[in-house]
Amino acid sequence: MASEREQQRSGRDPRGTARKPGRRATLGRKPKMSQSFNNALEGIVYALKSERNIRIHFIIGVIVIGGSLFLNISRLELVLIIMAVAVVLVAELINTAIEKAMDLVSTTYHPLVRLVKDIAAGAVFIATIAAVIIGYLVLFKGLKPHIFSVIRAVKGSPEYVTLISFTLVIILVILGKVLLGRGTPLHGGMPSGHAAVSFAIFAIVTLVTANPLVSVLVFLLALIIADTRIRRGIHSWREVLAGALLGIGLVTLFYWLFLT
Repeated sequence: MASEREQQRSGRDPRGTARKPGRRATLGRKPKMSQSFNNALEGIVYALKSERNIRIHFIIGVIVIGGSLFLNISRLELVLIIMAVAVVLVAELINTAIEKAMDLVSTTYHPLVRLVKDIAAGAVFIATIAAVIIGYLVLFKGLKPHIFSVIRAVKGSPEYVTLISFTLVIILVILGKVLLGRGTPLHGGMPSGHAAVSFAIFAIVTLVTANPLVSVLVFLLALIIADTRIRRGIHSWREVLAGALLGIGLVTLFYWLFLT
């Protein structure tokens, strides 16, 4: 008993191995929700950086969803377009994960490994064909009218302008970090995503409401968020300024083009 107490005081377990103070076993412990979300976004960013097909489908999806702003389609049709794009991207991510797993399992050529990869690629092909058919059926009727009549129809739908401009702010922030190769989706890098989103919300509130007091309060909240990112050393003032200008500029541009 005395020897065990001495070993505990000396920082060693009964087997004589040194223990690290303040460290607890983390085996089986679930990560925090914010960390899980960040890990998922890092996986998306990695896939965009490394896989050409995912980049192509991602850009096409952004163009299709953004282009739907110019078309007089219903809410259900917009949901179908978004779901079709999402299914293709999810299929591409799963296909990439399967390919990486197969490369880890087998370092040499094996017919079964090739078969698994072909089946995963076939799933992407089916999802892409289905998305093309859905896009044609939903968007074709909207592409027939003259472009100016379509724009006039969209001018009466401010909720679409708000949704798509806010979504594009987030997409451009992620693309900026992918292209510049700095930071993670939720931490660091150019531009600041928190600043872009908070100042985009400020711009939306300012343009939608006619209450200057509400606009000032939201602006102060955006400033507080930007200040915390700088004080914690997560972003430089240039990255925060770039995010703020991106959020305000993109939202203002969309509202000016389609709702004025």
